[in-house]
Amino acid sequence: MAGEIVEKLELDELKRIYRDHVREDFPRSERRPFSSMKRMTKEGKYACYGYYNNGSLWAYACYILTENGMYALLDYFAVVPGLRGHGVGSEFLQHLKNVVPVKCGVFLEAESPDSTKTNEEARLRQRRINFYLANGALLTNSKCLVFGVDYNILYISQTDLDCSMEQLHCAVEEMYREIYRPIYGRLCKPYAVEHEKQ
Repeated sequence: MAGEIVEKLELDELKRIYRDHVREDFPRSERRPFSSMKRMTKEGKYACYGYYNNGSLWAYACYILTENGMYALLDYFAVVPGLRGHGVGSEFLQHLKNVVPVKCGVFLEAESPDSTKTNEEARLRQRRINFYLANGALLTNSKCLVFGVDYNILYISQTDLDCSMEQLHCAVEEMYREIYRPIYGRLCKPYAVEHEKQ
């Protein structure tokens, strides 16, 4: 569509989006303090992007960047209310592949459908996973318990090189060890599982 643009967010715009959108789109338990975003941005460890159409925000995404520049972890991804379910998220993800500054790829966390007690929540979680799969993500054999939440780990490659599941799991462990250095192994525990063939 005409007028679409992806922009790297400066801190003042990120602060506005945090105030007007992140606090509405994510529960308190999943919200990183803005002070943490600001500090990591200044250290070059955090990058955020807005997806605009004719000056109006349609979606936003924030990434934690590894120090070696090989990988990133998608920290936030949301489409503004009223535009969800219309393909905006898929369009944004495709654009992001060309702008996120990583050499290898991006890891994504999706809450595991297996760790909820209700069928409705399990369906919602599986729908989120299916969204990423439909947009080129690979469901790895890595999972991670972060602050007691069980996540499936997906991966979107930025290169044409194939990586084995073992290589990806090693990268996941290295990434989490770096990001959650003080609590790694205690409140952040990556582990590998075997997926059934689909």
